[in-house]
Amino acid sequence: MIHIFIGTKAQFIKMAPILKELEKRKTAYNLIDSGQHAEISRELVKVFGLRQPDVYLRRGQGDIISLKEALGWVLRWGLSAIFRPKGVRRQLFRGQGGICLIHGDTLSTLLALFLAKRAGVRVAHVEAGLRSYNIWHPFPEELFRLITMYRADVLFAPSQWAYDNLVRMKVKGKIVNVKGNTIADTIRYALAQNIKPQISAGDYVLVTTHRLETIYSRNRLTQLVEVLLEISAKYKLIFLMHKPTQKQLEMWSLLKKLEDNPQIQLRRLQGYFDFLQLLRGCRFVITDGGTIQEESYHLDVPCLVMRKKTERQEGLGENVYLAEFNRERINYFYRNYPQFKRGGEPCQGISPSQLIVNEILGG
Repeated sequence: MIHIFIGTKAQFIKMAPILKELEKRKTAYNLIDSGQHAEISRELVKVFGLRQPDVYLRRGQGDIISLKEALGWVLRWGLSAIFRPKGVRRQLFRGQGGICLIHGDTLSTLLALFLAKRAGVRVAHVEAGLRSYNIWHPFPEELFRLITMYRADVLFAPSQWAYDNLVRMKVKGKIVNVKGNTIADTIRYALAQNIKPQISAGDYVLVTTHRLETIYSRNRLTQLVEVLLEISAKYKLIFLMHKPTQKQLEMWSLLKKLEDNPQIQLRRLQGYFDFLQLLRGCRFVITDGGTIQEESYHLDVPCLVMRKKTERQEGLGENVYLAEFNRERINYFYRNYPQFKRGGEPCQGISPSQLIVNEILGG
């Protein structure tokens, strides 16, 4: 049996083309939804035309938005795996073995790895081999990646660079280079839907932030707000607000500064297809998200990554510029953003999702 464990919005978006490929080939699979982003997952099931998950770790509840809630949720299921491995195998994996596809470097990735291993199910890690080579940037994602890569049975590397990282790490699992990130398939599918943009292209800067290292640091979040206020003197901004980000902005009395600025429009998170159109049409994007870095690479959108380090190579030195929380670097980017263009279409003629399914099904 093929099991697929999905935790976050980004994981759902990147695993969707694998699910669609399995359905195209009429291959049975068991879809496990962690419930971490429950509300968003329900919306993504509809827009990608997928069937409902077979198993929910959390059902009928909203998204997990606090660190305390996330740790409690992981602890409950972690203890179940320790003391009731047979129950976990029966409840989550339908009492069957096989292989479980997990994705990325989040808390839900680590939980999926642990649950599958305790249930006696092999693990395939999608998007393996990404490294920042700094345990603290990003933390804890770099740690989660290392644990997952050393324990996985199959590792799907999205590039030759990621493949070489895995070889140097001497991981025990089988390494497969799928020559691209599955987000390439996702974007192709989304753009083929011909969703009309909500706002005229080129009129705004897009902003989104959600990573723990950003929003739980008062200094970094304050610096971000200061940067946005400065940029708003020249451009309109659309800030897509994650609930944890909003909570931290309120706690440190920063939200009102954004709300009171007529040049800054605060919006809730958008549906994925609408979001891609917003990203596609902006002057540039400011983000700390790795997936948005990849999306901007494929759409050739200038992208300022508000992080010290990034584990992703897509766009670096082309359309992507690492801020390093350095004001000189930040100022240089937004004053010269038109020069950050890449040109060309990456992953042309390659479907990473097809290559992954080929490997799982034995070629």
